[in-house]
Amino acid sequence: MKNILFFTLIFILFTSCEDFFSTTLNVDPPPHKDQIVTSAFFSNTDTSLVALVNRSTAILENSNFDTRNLENSNVRLFTGDELLTTLPYEADQFQFNHREENTTVVFNPGQEYTLKVDHPDYEEASATIVVPKEIVPFRFELEEDAAVDEFGDRSDRVTVEFTDPADEENYYEVAVYSIRNFNNDAYAESHYITSLDFNLEESLYDASILSDQTFNGQDYKLQITIDRFQNEGEELQTFLVWRSVTKDYYQFARSLILQRNSEDFGPFSEPVAIKSNFEKGLGLFSINFERIYPL
Repeated sequence: MKNILFFTLIFILFTSCEDFFSTTLNVDPPPHKDQIVTSAFFSNTDTSLVALVNRSTAILENSNFDTRNLENSNVRLFTGDELLTTLPYEADQFQFNHREENTTVVFNPGQEYTLKVDHPDYEEASATIVVPKEIVPFRFELEEDAAVDEFGDRSDRVTVEFTDPADEENYYEVAVYSIRNFNNDAYAESHYITSLDFNLEESLYDASILSDQTFNGQDYKLQITIDRFQNEGEELQTFLVWRSVTKDYYQFARSLILQRNSEDFGPFSEPVAIKSNFEKGLGLFSINFERIYPL
């Protein structure tokens, strides 16, 4: 009798699964108000300044780039009340729609800058940042075949040593790339970075990023591993890109990486808020201090 009851319950459960899992909930999305969205990433090495300005979109709206692009936007860069430059609009560009070529603007460490973006249909958006101080490594070195990767193959090791300033938050980004030259045909190749350093985290464009939270005011030795090979008859020059970056940029890069990684879990992924530092708008404005060193 118990067995009959058990199998009856199982039968009822599975015959009702289709109705159970096909239940539809009608949920109205929250009201959406369009805002200006700006991406502007500058550095002290820039010979041109570029920015992407568009508008935010609602969850259920078609987010085609052509419908989000703001053609009549105005992008101005200030230090204090002094207008440094206005970035002209450029049509038919995907990665940016404002650019100033051959800029005369010089970014100074410790100085404050403000980017203001306005459009006839939206509130003016603005963001203010301070350029990070330059932190010069006192040692950087490339050692060929000095490390072993997770597959047991030999890799090259790059070591960077620097002194972190005390009593302030500092953030750093590191990247490594090579210029390959074969028969006078040269091209650049970025190297993917791996490391056992628990402070080092993945950043954008094959770079890695770290905070001084655990070594504030101390000398620090950072070691990273790259896969780098040289073909026969090929000239290879390798360079270290070393940046002091803003806290906003650090949080923005990490939030993008976390969002990208969460997408692997499909419907079980948790939403990740992307860092923004604009008032009355969305997006990120940063100025990072960068140096490139040959290895």
